[in-house]
Amino acid sequence: MKKLSIPEYYPGYYRATDHPEIIDVENANFISILAKGSFTEEIFYQRIALLKQAAQAVIDHFQDSAKSFELSVLEGLYWNDEKYGQHSISHVFDTGPLSELNYRLMIRLPENVNLQHITAAKDSLDPIFRDLSKGIEFFEYQEGKCIQMLHKGPFIYEFKTLGQLEQFALENGLSKRGIHHEIYLVDFTTGGPQDNLKTILREPVGHNNDISTDISSFL
Repeated sequence: MKKLSIPEYYPGYYRATDHPEIIDVENANFISILAKGSFTEEIFYQRIALLKQAAQAVIDHFQDSAKSFELSVLEGLYWNDEKYGQHSISHVFDTGPLSELNYRLMIRLPENVNLQHITAAKDSLDPIFRDLSKGIEFFEYQEGKCIQMLHKGPFIYEFKTLGQLEQFALENGLSKRGIHHEIYLVDFTTGGPQDNLKTILREPVGHNNDISTDISSFL
């Protein structure tokens, strides 16, 4: 029995070009883990590993059914607390200290997976991870209109790609209205060189005369 490949089932969601573009993103469901801190810390990678374990537990639940599916790629949302003020598209990571950065790591799920499946997967994790797994939850994201671009290579050069997105938004009368979103088409957790990484950088936007600055509605 062929398992569902989520990137193949939702091809438009996982496709981007090397130039800025405007897209409309459909609502999507995820297993996710919500946390705060720097992405340079070891615990960031521990949370990724734990999230993958929980996602695999959900997959195992469906493995012998017609609804079986494969593990999809990792994604992340990143934002600063409001006390650090509003930041532009190109300054998402330098408005506040990285130690105070909020992030939500997530893996997309088929539409038939629900909160009960996530709860069961979370309960199946080894008790030694109980504190770390507290942030694991079911997450439905309504992203809507976005601008996006494919970033190739090391993360340290993302500011260049984000700068292109920011300029594109300016030229099209668009402003940031949500949370910075990254989709990791290539696994960066293996520890190898980052030259071959491919990452979709996605920014929710709205027209300048119709902007919501309340990020709570996106969390």
